[in-house]
Amino acid sequence: MTTADGCPVFPSAQRPSADHDSGAATLLDVCPVTEARLADGAPVHLALSHAAVRQVLIDPRFSRAEASRPGAPSVVPFHARTGMLHSMDPPEHTALRTRIARAFTPRTVERLRPWIEGLVEDMLDGMEADGPPADVVAHLTAPLPVKVLFQLLGIPYQDRDDFRQWTEKVLPTGAVTPEEATEAAGRIAAYLERLVRAKRRQPGDDLISTLWEPGPDGTRLGEEEILANLLPLLVAGHDTTHNQLSNSLVALFERPAQWALLLRRPDLVPNAVDELLRHQMLSRIGMLMRVTTAEVDVAGVTLPAGTAVNALNCVANRDPAVFPDPDRLDVTRQDAARHLAFGAGPHYCPGAQLARLELGIALSALLRRFPTLRPAVPLGELRWKDGIMRGPWELPVTW
Repeated sequence: MTTADGCPVFPSAQRPSADHDSGAATLLDVCPVTEARLADGAPVHLALSHAAVRQVLIDPRFSRAEASRPGAPSVVPFHARTGMLHSMDPPEHTALRTRIARAFTPRTVERLRPWIEGLVEDMLDGMEADGPPADVVAHLTAPLPVKVLFQLLGIPYQDRDDFRQWTEKVLPTGAVTPEEATEAAGRIAAYLERLVRAKRRQPGDDLISTLWEPGPDGTRLGEEEILANLLPLLVAGHDTTHNQLSNSLVALFERPAQWALLLRRPDLVPNAVDELLRHQMLSRIGMLMRVTTAEVDVAGVTLPAGTAVNALNCVANRDPAVFPDPDRLDVTRQDAARHLAFGAGPHYCPGAQLARLELGIALSALLRRFPTLRPAVPLGELRWKDGIMRGPWELPVTW
């Protein structure tokens, strides 16, 4: 779809089940950076090539703070609150990220491996006990990241059902109104406010308690700063890993030869996780919007100061200049880890290491315990979320 002046409309209309943005990929064939229009007519430039997307994410002249101001162009129905990690630029961003990243260091994440492995085994025990057909979303892909994240943050797991309902509305799936999304965000905020205050009175061994502690410079975060950053951690940390795991299974079911290869070569699972992150489009809206603070050249295109730019990592991850035969899923691909699924630069996803660990453990366990795992319904009959995040509502399997 294009506007009267010939500019493409972003995001493009496409099937919720599509594993890549074919319209944007066609634009990449023409130019690595192109002008587009948002649904409200606001102008935006789309960074499409791997090099262009990486530059937008790393170059400090592309500002998240400017893009988070009221009135700035946006492809989501809400703006970042003041004090949110993803609405800041360095150096303010650096200080806050250092505090949050303490919960996601490689050493800290690796210590979780035995616990996550046991958690996955328990979940698969339940799926096996129920017998086929079983919904692997309900048994594994949805509850796993929630339980891991709740453990890290120190949130009681018995509240998971409420959180699942709220987060599904905060990240619209096409079935809720902006008013419902706002109400759900308010419910999460009220719950977290009570929890954060309780952690201050009685700290535990969790991220929320850690955030109350003084930083290396002796300063402390205020309650508003802590609350502002827990909501995106909860929503993004749950929904992204959940849908990525579901989408990965669908992709492998569509390509049984790749599943068979992983059965023969379980050592390929870590690389398969990266290849699936590269190949599968988790969100068609790309990374969060940036606004240029100075004139900057990107792939030969000059962008004046004040230009809104959206970096489409899902398109960059299929850039043939970096990934030969990019539409082919190949769990042996040697350069798979060059993907930009977690972003790059200052806003690189702090939970990337944890997400890789969860995805690898879950995939390895499914291969080992259910080698004949396959869809119990035709994949064309799956119901897909039609919103910011791509993923099936259910994924019935048999074995």
